[in-house]
Amino acid sequence: MPIGSAYAQEKEKPEPRQGLRIEPSLTAVYDDNVYRVDSRTEDPVADVIITPAIEVGFDRDIGIAAFSLRALAGYDRFISEGDRSKPRLELEGSGKYVIAGQCWVRPTASYRQQRADYGDINSASENLQKFSTLGVSADCERPAGLYPVVAWRRDTTRNGDGFDYADQTSNLYRAGVGYARPSLGKLTAYYERVTSERPALGLENRSDAYGLSFTRSVSPLTSIDADIRWMHVTSTADAIGSYNGPGWTVRVSTMAIPRVKITGSTERTIVNDSLIASGFAVRTAHRLSAELALSELTTIGAFGELVRRDFRQDAAIRPFNYTHDRTNQFGLIARRKITEALALDLSLTHLDRATNSDVSNYRANRVSLGATMRF
Repeated sequence: MPIGSAYAQEKEKPEPRQGLRIEPSLTAVYDDNVYRVDSRTEDPVADVIITPAIEVGFDRDIGIAAFSLRALAGYDRFISEGDRSKPRLELEGSGKYVIAGQCWVRPTASYRQQRADYGDINSASENLQKFSTLGVSADCERPAGLYPVVAWRRDTTRNGDGFDYADQTSNLYRAGVGYARPSLGKLTAYYERVTSERPALGLENRSDAYGLSFTRSVSPLTSIDADIRWMHVTSTADAIGSYNGPGWTVRVSTMAIPRVKITGSTERTIVNDSLIASGFAVRTAHRLSAELALSELTTIGAFGELVRRDFRQDAAIRPFNYTHDRTNQFGLIARRKITEALALDLSLTHLDRATNSDVSNYRANRVSLGATMRF
C-alpha cells in the first residue's frame, strides 16, 4: 500500500451528479507486448483486449449527511490469449456526516478485483488480485482557526495460488492538527503510522512519518496541493534494509493559458504492496500533463511520467535479482463528445521499463478506443 497517493495515469473525477447514473462502455485495446517480455531476447506477443463494462453510481446529499455509491462490472476478453481473460469488479462507497454542527465524519469502503499486471515479472503466469479498503476520517475544519484531524484505514491484498507471498494486510493511523485561514489556505501537521503484515513471509513493515500538508487555490486559475513528510521505515526482518528520508506528494494545476490545463506533480512514497519486493519499495514519480479544449465537444491531451523504484528486500527470499527499476510512460489522449449521452475516447501509450541488472526489461505500446454512454 502506498503512503501517499499514487497516480500513474491519474484521471480526475468529475463532481458527482445527484441521483442515479448508469454508464455502459465498450473498450478495445491493442497491446503489442501483453506478457511484457524483453524484445531483445523474446518475440513479444500482441493481442486485442475487448472490455465490455457497466458502471452504476448513486449520489445523494441529505441535509447534514451525504453518501456516494459506485459499482463497475466488466470482463477483459483477450482475443488470442484467452487464458488471460479475467473479470473486473469494482465497488466503492463513501459518506460524510456532520456532528455537533461543525465536525465531519467520513467513512469509506471499497473492493476491487482484476487481472494483475505482469510487467514486473515478464511471464505468462496468471493471477487474479483482490483489494479491499475500509476506513474512516474525521475533522472539525473551520473557515479560520485550529481544528483536529484523525484517520484510520485498513487495506488488504489477496493473490492467487503461487503469489501468496505478496498477500498483505496494512493499517494506517493518522492524527494531526489543521489550521485554516482564507488568505492562507489549509495547513495540517500530522503524525502517521503504517503497519503492513505479510503472513506468508512472516514479516511486517513499519513506517512512522511526520508531515505537513498544504492546500490552496492561489488564484481562480491555479491550485497547489503539497504534502511533505519525513519517514522512518523498517522491517521485522533484519536482512531488509530501512529507509530514513523525505517523502512528498506535490501537485500544481493551472489554466493560466486559455483553454489549456497544465498539471505537474511529483511524489515519493513507500509501496508495501508489490509482487517483487519481499520488503518494500521506495517509489519516486514525476508527471506532467496538458489538456487542450479544442471546443466544447473535443479535448486532446498529452502526458509523460517517469517512475523509479528502489527495493528493500531479503536477498535470500526475494524472487528477483534486481534492486531498482525505472518505468517511463508517454501518451496522447483525445475525447469527443458525440451527444450529451455518448462520448468516444482514443489513447496511445508507450511504456519503457529497465532494471539495474538488465533483466525483466520491456517496451510496450497500447492503442485504446472506447465508447461510453451516460444515462
